[in-house]
Amino acid sequence: MIARLRSLLLPVLLLCPACTWFSSRENVLVSSDPLGARILVDGRDTGRTTPASLPIGGHFGTDHVIELQKKGYRPARYRVQQYSEGYTSKWIDGAYDPVMLPLPMFWSAGDVAYPFGVRSAVIPAELCVRLEREDAPLLGFDLLAAKAGQKQPQ
Repeated sequence: MIARLRSLLLPVLLLCPACTWFSSRENVLVSSDPLGARILVDGRDTGRTTPASLPIGGHFGTDHVIELQKKGYRPARYRVQQYSEGYTSKWIDGAYDPVMLPLPMFWSAGDVAYPFGVRSAVIPAELCVRLEREDAPLLGFDLLAAKAGQKQPQ
């Protein structure tokens, strides 16, 4: 009985090189109105202008501040956040009886091959910014920040 069980498990183990599934959405699409604004990430110039797709995410990454600059327009800053979560297929989703081995009845084939996983994404994945002209009046939070003497990332 045990030899037969081993012969059934061996092909499954050979077909599954890893038991953890990683999935990630790394890119942030940055666009602006008007087009052609320089893109800075965490204060460093990327050498790119809008529209552009920036690969700034990844597993266990950090948050970033994206700044857009264009001559004749006020710079705009936005914070993008790295979101990561781990998950696992739980045995509680299965069934157990004293005469039967624990059997995960509601698992898919993917849950058997990859019972652990890590998902991550950069939020927001698309950033569209309307740049205000330098001579336009300050409104809302921009006005409050100017009165306070500092400009915070949004």
